[in-house]
Amino acid sequence: IAEEEGNIETQGKKKSRVPTIRRLEKAARVNTRSSSKIENMATRIPQGLETPNYSVVTVRPTYEVRKYDPFSVCSVSMSKPRPDNRSETDAKLSNTNAMGASAFGALAGYLFGKNKQSTAMKMTTPVLSAGAGDNRQMSFILPSDYWASVDRAPKPLDNSGVVLKEESGGERAVVMFGGFAGKQNVEKRTTQLLAGLEKDKEWAVADDAEVTLAQYNDPFTPPWQRLNEVSIAVVPRG
Repeated sequence: IAEEEGNIETQGKKKSRVPTIRRLEKAARVNTRSSSKIENMATRIPQGLETPNYSVVTVRPTYEVRKYDPFSVCSVSMSKPRPDNRSETDAKLSNTNAMGASAFGALAGYLFGKNKQSTAMKMTTPVLSAGAGDNRQMSFILPSDYWASVDRAPKPLDNSGVVLKEESGGERAVVMFGGFAGKQNVEKRTTQLLAGLEKDKEWAVADDAEVTLAQYNDPFTPPWQRLNEVSIAVVPRG
């Protein structure tokens, strides 16, 4: 009898937990929807981290067009294997199985001092990824000290695979979204952006432009506080 009473009590506890879990899930969804408007998205950028400068030139219902100032990045392949002696070039990560972890480790290693000058730099945001297949790359934004000329930045170690680039800026159409930037979510937002630009009477996708994914937050940020973007270079129509 005591065992049966224990089972009944356990079942009651399980039943009582279910509505609580569902309420929490519902609250999270509502929180995500209510805070996903364009004007609220900027509040999700981590405080104290540099990010490229831009001005908003056009606002559409589901995306906006920005004009970026020039900035510089460090980039590395997301498909090529890391060197055997990567402990000399890469930062040690707690989760090495995460998607893009090896590329992130290479860039973090460079930024935090594993470069020819042994110069540690401050972390920036967002982390960028672009391209497809063997051409897919991940990039970190360099600190603003190096935006005017990337030649001033510390040189990557020869076997690190890290390269430095200057980005000229210019106009980009951008869709902002929360949650995790999984493959399906990114594809959905990319389709949304390109469909909107097809109908846009003022802006068109630039020739040979590719979509870039930007992720602003660390892995521990909850979904409803995260900021991601998909963007593509655009030019005025006509």
